[in-house]
Amino acid sequence: MNTRRKWWIIAICLVSAIALIGIWGCGKKSVPDFEAEYDVIIVGGGMGGLSAGAHLASNGLKVLLLEQHHKVGGCTTNFTRGDFVFDVALHEMAGGVPGRSGGGLFKLLEICGVGEMVDIYELPEMYRSIYPGDLDITMPSEGWEEWDNTLLERWPEEAEGIEEFHTLCATLYSDILDIKDLFRYTGFKALKIKLSVPLKHKTLMTWSGDKTLQDLMDECFTDEDIKAVVSQLWLYYTGPVPEQTSLLHMAAMGVFMSDGVCHVMGTSQALSNAYAARIEELGGTVLTGNLVTEIIIEDGMAKGVVTEYGNVYTGRYVICNTDPFQMVFTLVGEEYFPADYVERIESLRVSNSICGVYMGLNIDLAAMGYHDTEIFYNKSMDSTFIYDSWMSGDIAEAGLAITLYSNYGDPIYAPPGKTSVVLMAYSDYNIWPKDQDEYQAMKEEIGREMIETAAEVIPELDDPGVIEVMEVFTPVTINEFTKNREGIIYGFYMSPDQWEKIPNNTPIDNLFITSNWTQGWHGVSAGQVNGWRAARMIMDMEGIE
Repeated sequence: MNTRRKWWIIAICLVSAIALIGIWGCGKKSVPDFEAEYDVIIVGGGMGGLSAGAHLASNGLKVLLLEQHHKVGGCTTNFTRGDFVFDVALHEMAGGVPGRSGGGLFKLLEICGVGEMVDIYELPEMYRSIYPGDLDITMPSEGWEEWDNTLLERWPEEAEGIEEFHTLCATLYSDILDIKDLFRYTGFKALKIKLSVPLKHKTLMTWSGDKTLQDLMDECFTDEDIKAVVSQLWLYYTGPVPEQTSLLHMAAMGVFMSDGVCHVMGTSQALSNAYAARIEELGGTVLTGNLVTEIIIEDGMAKGVVTEYGNVYTGRYVICNTDPFQMVFTLVGEEYFPADYVERIESLRVSNSICGVYMGLNIDLAAMGYHDTEIFYNKSMDSTFIYDSWMSGDIAEAGLAITLYSNYGDPIYAPPGKTSVVLMAYSDYNIWPKDQDEYQAMKEEIGREMIETAAEVIPELDDPGVIEVMEVFTPVTINEFTKNREGIIYGFYMSPDQWEKIPNNTPIDNLFITSNWTQGWHGVSAGQVNGWRAARMIMDMEGIE
């Protein structure tokens, strides 16, 4: 096959795949013209819902946000036990460091007025990676130059591959930014952008097919140790290295290295609270302790919502910051959606949940020489073995992630002389017993196993007397607080055939979804991007520039 013909065949395949991005948005949307109490009702106060609300309110739309928990944030929140404050889920946020780029998350925070309400700061490192043998290396957060130099110091023979990895990730991120507004367009304008991808964005085209993270590692490196270290963040994105799409890792590295590895002063709750405050400052309403039980559909349009207390609120648009299963099967009803939309959602493989231990220690680990922020303790070089072990509940054989929040540079986590630590591993909701006594016994056993495993890295944890407070969490915990199916935090499994997830618009013209299950991908940063995307679609329908 000649090269030109091969490229056109690939182009046609890619365009067909990318077409899914707009598959339910190709026709002209009907702008709702009925009277309602609110312009937009948002179901769920996680990052997606909060971000959407702030962007809509800052553009003059009247917003009502309803959150079932007693405070906003979803997984982006905190809680207190004794002297300690724990961040529920946020380890590292991609982008948002003022002055690092200007084109990433911080720009979104600025345009909706939240940027000046929070203190986002850069973390001192990205992660420490520990593998069997003497492989123990800490990767920096300052940018590509420091990242490359750290790898070169240990693996000088991999210089060419290190440069290739850097170039591929940076170019892929640039490619994505170039077509970041594609989701807004339909018809000829959308088709024109899609057809330009093979010519203008060859890195995106090459790596958006069936390429896995393993393919990326094999393309760039020969040494198995450097492959393990560079692909370490696979456990942020669901799925082991041989099964995970290359795109997500490449794009995330592009963001981390250009826009910063950061956190929020005052914990992630400060960011959630800032969004809620901004919505209310602009005349919107945020109601916590209000579980939405129904989205009202009349004449093919979303007309409002009903809460568990029987309160009815009407709105011209509705945004679901939920998983798609809640939206389709619980809140709306599958009979209101086309069969192919329902089948698509049901056919996609879901990812995993997590389990872990929040611990407050009465000792100062930093004073003892532990200056790490994020430690990935891998007891095998095989990510598939680690993933499968975690999902079956076997922590001791696999290792875990250890986050030392007290080293984040924020005094809120623990008083002087004490330490806030969180242990985490992937988990499968279905391995947890339904019987409450059996569940509690397994919860305690997993907690003990995680602490014993962490003690292989931090021996001080062998002494139970150093643990002042402890809280074990499971997929059941996450399901209870977020209502996400099976406590899944990342949405659909990010394999090469599922990298697109589902779009933020739906077949119901004035109903949108913004969550980790949608096309802005997942994580705290992506959740905010998804919120902006849903808001941007509504503003386009309203004719707001």
